[in-house]
Amino acid sequence: MEAQLAQEAVEREIAEFEAAYDAQQAQLAIEKEIAEFEAEYEAQQKALRLAKFQADLEAERAAAAKSTAIYQARLQQEQIIKDNQAKREAKLAEQKAAAEAAAAAAAVVAAHEACKHTLDLTLSASNIALFHAALADGSLFNVGPQITSGTEFTANRWDEYAECVSNYVNPF
Repeated sequence: MEAQLAQEAVEREIAEFEAAYDAQQAQLAIEKEIAEFEAEYEAQQKALRLAKFQADLEAERAAAAKSTAIYQARLQQEQIIKDNQAKREAKLAEQKAAAEAAAAAAAVVAAHEACKHTLDLTLSASNIALFHAALADGSLFNVGPQITSGTEFTANRWDEYAECVSNYVNPF
């Protein structure tokens, strides 16, 4: 019986050892599952943080694109305003120049009519045009009025008319 008691004690020790070993294996399996679960959880959290970061980045890109589009539209609008203002100013300047030219032309006609009566001139419209063209291009003393016998080239051929019409004084 002593041998049997010793045998039973050994078997109990082996059973306790196997139970402790099985408990240790179960504990290791649980710890492994926990570690796998924690790793999977961390991976999911990392994926969520990455997705949030990418969504935020995309939102910032969209906001930047919208802001850039608004800025470019504002620049285009300002350029259109400047262009329209320049066109208006050019049109006003053109109208002013046309009005001044019309007034000058009217003054020339009035001066011519006054001089015609004052000097008893009979210059034709073509001679008046010739005078103004020659005066404008600086060749007044290279041309002369057309008269019945041809072109008049006396030294004072335009003087009376020029002085009367425009207070022009012959420099020669």
